[in-house]
Amino acid sequence: MVPHTHSDVGFPASVFDALPFPAFITDEDVRLLAVNPAAVRFLRPGSATVLRQRGGEVFHCINSTDGCGKSKQCPDCVIRNSVGFALTRGKPVRRRARLEYLSDGNVQEMQALITASPIVYENTACALLFIEDLTLLLAMTDVLPICMGCKKVLNDDLWLQIEAYLDSHLDLKFTHGLCPDCSRRIYPDDEGMSR
Repeated sequence: MVPHTHSDVGFPASVFDALPFPAFITDEDVRLLAVNPAAVRFLRPGSATVLRQRGGEVFHCINSTDGCGKSKQCPDCVIRNSVGFALTRGKPVRRRARLEYLSDGNVQEMQALITASPIVYENTACALLFIEDLTLLLAMTDVLPICMGCKKVLNDDLWLQIEAYLDSHLDLKFTHGLCPDCSRRIYPDDEGMSR
């Protein structure tokens, strides 16, 4: 069951449900009041409902073993601080952050863009919270060592064809062809091949 209460959201339910990234409505203590379908991957497995639970508990935060908001790291939590900023200042905030969470007993990391905007929900000041996963995008902007001669890329001490690297990181499939310059170089006597 997908736990969300989009019909209570103060703007069209179709907009909330159509967002391609996790969206939540939270109170000042980051208790979830509503979530959209894209938020399902952040939810604790086996939870029948996540509403009224604190964000760190359902986001699998590594610091929420004693409860969200109760560890010594919680005052530095970018999600908690973004929600607090949005509510106290009355304006949206966007912050990039590295989030650590538990998945199948292992610590995982995600680079995220956290956005919190103040809204009124059920006649109460709340925050509309978005979490966008930037991990793959940022991995593609990192410096990628590439051989000057054969154009293989270095990936974890292994030189891979660029096609194999991109296929494994972006799930892209390739087809091959010849650009006009290479066609003229390889087939100098065949003008028809350069088109």
